[in-house]
Amino acid sequence: MELTQGETVVELSGHRLVGRDAEAAKLAAFTAAAARGSGQAAFIVGEAGLGKTALLRCAAAGAENAGVKVVWGLAHELNRARPFALISACLGVSDAPVGVLQARAGVVLRGEARYGLPGTPGSVDFATVEAMIVLVEEMCAQGPLALFLDDLQWADSGSLCVLRHLVRSVDQLPLLIIGAFRPLPRVVGPGLLGRGPGAGDHAVLELGPLDASAVSSLVAGVCGGRPGPRLRRLCAGAAGNPLYVGELIAALQREEAITTHGAVAEVAADCPAPPLTSLITHRLSYLRDEVLQVLRVASVLGAGCTVGDLSAVLGGPTHVLLTSIADAQAAGVLADTDPSIVFRHDLVRQALYEAVPASVRSMLHGRAAYALMSAGAVPERVAVHLLEASSADGGVLLSWLLGSAAQLTARAPALALRLLSAALDVADPGDPRYDELRLHHVVAQLSSGLLAEAEESARIALARGGEGGLEFVLRWILVQAAFARGRPDVALAETRAACRRAGVSPLDAVRFRAFGSVCLFALGQLAEAGVVAAGVRRTAAERDDGTALAYALQVLAAKRFIEAPDFEALELARQASRLTPETIHPAQWLGLQLALANCYMDLDLISDGERTLAGVRDRAEPLGGVFLPWYHLSCALLAFHGGRWQDAIAELEAGLDPGIHFSMSRALRALAALIAVHQGRRADAEAHLARASAAQDSGTVAWFYEYVLLCAEALVDEAQGHSERAYSRLAHSFDSGIGHLPGQLILCFLTPDLVRLALAHGDTPGAQHYAQAARSRAEHSGAPYHLGDAARCQGLIARDPELLLQAARHYREAPRPLSEAHAYTDAAETLAMRGQLHDARVLLDQALAIYGRLDATWDAARATSRLRAVSVSRGTGGPRTSGRLGWDALTVTERIVAGHVADGHSNPETATRMCISRRTVSTHVSNILRKLGMTSRVELATEVIRRTRSASQPPGGG
Repeated sequence: MELTQGETVVELSGHRLVGRDAEAAKLAAFTAAAARGSGQAAFIVGEAGLGKTALLRCAAAGAENAGVKVVWGLAHELNRARPFALISACLGVSDAPVGVLQARAGVVLRGEARYGLPGTPGSVDFATVEAMIVLVEEMCAQGPLALFLDDLQWADSGSLCVLRHLVRSVDQLPLLIIGAFRPLPRVVGPGLLGRGPGAGDHAVLELGPLDASAVSSLVAGVCGGRPGPRLRRLCAGAAGNPLYVGELIAALQREEAITTHGAVAEVAADCPAPPLTSLITHRLSYLRDEVLQVLRVASVLGAGCTVGDLSAVLGGPTHVLLTSIADAQAAGVLADTDPSIVFRHDLVRQALYEAVPASVRSMLHGRAAYALMSAGAVPERVAVHLLEASSADGGVLLSWLLGSAAQLTARAPALALRLLSAALDVADPGDPRYDELRLHHVVAQLSSGLLAEAEESARIALARGGEGGLEFVLRWILVQAAFARGRPDVALAETRAACRRAGVSPLDAVRFRAFGSVCLFALGQLAEAGVVAAGVRRTAAERDDGTALAYALQVLAAKRFIEAPDFEALELARQASRLTPETIHPAQWLGLQLALANCYMDLDLISDGERTLAGVRDRAEPLGGVFLPWYHLSCALLAFHGGRWQDAIAELEAGLDPGIHFSMSRALRALAALIAVHQGRRADAEAHLARASAAQDSGTVAWFYEYVLLCAEALVDEAQGHSERAYSRLAHSFDSGIGHLPGQLILCFLTPDLVRLALAHGDTPGAQHYAQAARSRAEHSGAPYHLGDAARCQGLIARDPELLLQAARHYREAPRPLSEAHAYTDAAETLAMRGQLHDARVLLDQALAIYGRLDATWDAARATSRLRAVSVSRGTGGPRTSGRLGWDALTVTERIVAGHVADGHSNPETATRMCISRRTVSTHVSNILRKLGMTSRVELATEVIRRTRSASQPPGGG
């Protein structure tokens, strides 16, 4: 068996770990559980030389013997700057993917569709995170899988993010994760092994020094006799470190300093144990010079280097190189692997690396970079070596960088930025290629999320007098960076400045004007935005320019929808959405589709909204960015309004990871808070609100969802008994707007609550004002939800139960079950005040039945209290809130997901069949297992099959 990244591990025939029986037994138990379908995760922590890698190899051998597919990953310090270097190599998503599944993940890793999109500082690419998780789950669908990951202290942040997600959901898969790392440098512990919600369940095995008995056993196994007193004292200097002990005994044996008499191994005289580094150097001193040269170069090239890489750098014949490698393997310096060169221990590599002078290391990195360039290696591999090389051929470097910058920026924007910054520092400003280099630098800043810096760099480049087309590319970057960081005013000014430039082409001019209309809309200047967009629409149609036309239609649809939500507005949104991703940028297309889905939602065209979101999913996941959390938020809102609150919570949880990094966390947490208040979990709601308030969501997309936070804050006010504060908060926003957006137009859905609170505080004129706004919206749209709001507002003012029941019918048609239950409660209270107690009780029971299905315990308690005050109590046979545990607690969606699990479908396959995201399916599976008290998909599948068979048996059947 061979140790290769992405395939198998080192053969341990005859190897016996000493003093690690307990740890080996735990790992064997984890392996057995994973082989049965119950996923496990464990991490081995210990200083260098304590046996972490040996334990990994022993466990890997056991996993293979148990029929588990084993893949191995080895992190290296040099690759920490390469996003997903460890996990992609481990899973076989490398320069040459090992299979169809890996090739699919490789497309996302390359990130070509994300090139030039604004990023977020310090964040990982969640599209690639998702692609790697999907790959693991699809591999698990083929059989139990084990990931063995060594030297995690050197792992890149992207790989660690994937690992965190896998650990979090390991109980859902036949997956074994075993990693090893040193406690220092501390780059793993807090982030990977932190406890708390969502951290996942895993074991931590902390390795300490071997005790004296174990050291004696280790020495006896090597020497053929138990150590005598002097040898024991000498080995005690190794402080129980098995690598140290092994190197010490090996050095003594090479010097023939150990003699064995009978059953005792002894040294001739007492002496202190030399340092471990000296012992390693002693081992290396027995190798030929040419072998040492090969090893030194390999130590510089780092993990994953191949015989081909070594041959390219050293320039010697391959057969000579193979002879040197074989000698190093025979000497115990290299592991017996192919094709990668792997040192038996990182301390050996480190000793060789430190023996190479810094100037020589730099030269070797440079040679490695040029060799990889010639071989056509992916640009990240070249880039990490170029950054370590102190000097390079400027002409060759600049040519390669200009040819590879776009690909490098798409795959690793932070790495590209470092290299481009270094190149600019040494490049000649007089070089005709300098402006192009600066352009790539600005794009890398934008992609890295350094938006203000990208703006500044673009301005500096423009001040140099950018030539030809580069000027307007830089101006586009300037506009996009300003808009992405929440400054549409700056972006608007730049679009106008660009249109005034003498050299602007007609195509660029219409596109700048089109985006200017988007900026005007974001600033709340709806009238001017509409005028500009209408003009752009005509020009863009004449020029057949999809990009400008899409922006214009988007603004016209949104403006119309805010001012008069009707089917004319919807048709404009549909026209925009019909533009294909082939004629506009995929990101622009996604924005149009998500906007359309939200239009459908507000007009109660639920199936259209669901179909649109289903079509968005496959394109949003590989693109990532703001579109992932936006997609999940849209799905959550659709589920919330439709009364599928557990589905909404699942979507919110799925969207929060990318949402935190892409300015959408406020809305996601606010909706979670809203649901928590309704369900009587006020502490959870307050925690969500605290985190939402602390979030700095500056993106302009997030502005249009600030209303969710407003609703949650007002509802918490009411739950805390501060209804006057809730009314003040809502009324102020309705009259003054939210940010740049007009309140009376975008907050019309709040009118029933505003009327209710206004009447409670004696503000009848205010209530009538809000009711008129609701009537106006309903007259424009005719949507059941809007008609329900108008009828409920008027019914509350007139205390007319018929109007309130009419509202309930509209809400049921929409459907908006929470609003329907509220209308029943209002009608019940009104009837009770007229003395119609029986009819009031019937309506209260209808309301409580809906609240029960929603698990809206706070609303149920509030309705019961309101009706009790007018002498109405609930019926004795009314439904109660469902329990939160057991089979009956599963929602409709969760039962469908459970059925897919029983059919053997993986999470990605289930997601495709159900037209939802894999993350949402994963959240559902976790909830199902929690509700049923189960620990694996196997248990769940068994229970589903048992219930299915039981249900299919006729009564009294055997």
